[in-house]
Amino acid sequence: MKIDYYLGIIRVELFFRGCRTLKDRRGHLHSLKDRLSNMGFSVAQIGPSNLIQRGWLMAVFISGTEAGIRRSLDKAEKLLYNPNWELVALEMDILGDNEVLPDWEEGGV
Repeated sequence: MKIDYYLGIIRVELFFRGCRTLKDRRGHLHSLKDRLSNMGFSVAQIGPSNLIQRGWLMAVFISGTEAGIRRSLDKAEKLLYNPNWELVALEMDILGDNEVLPDWEEGGV
């Protein structure tokens, strides 16, 4: 059985110039993670969590079409440009296409 799938992956580093506490930074990261999640991304904070003015996120989106991935990545990129933080690094990748999986049995789990 041929299954078409695509994964859009975003890796981002942010600098929060106005943050003076970890609570300040967490507020910005939590808001951004929620907005990306509402767009259909699975999001995780990565990297060191004890730096007050730096934050790293990774987000993944899965679709059956490459066009769907590109649309979602474009929307996410626009969201990442925000006056509340400086975008230090942004990497986006699209993985997968036309993976061939073994035939699955009818009605099987």
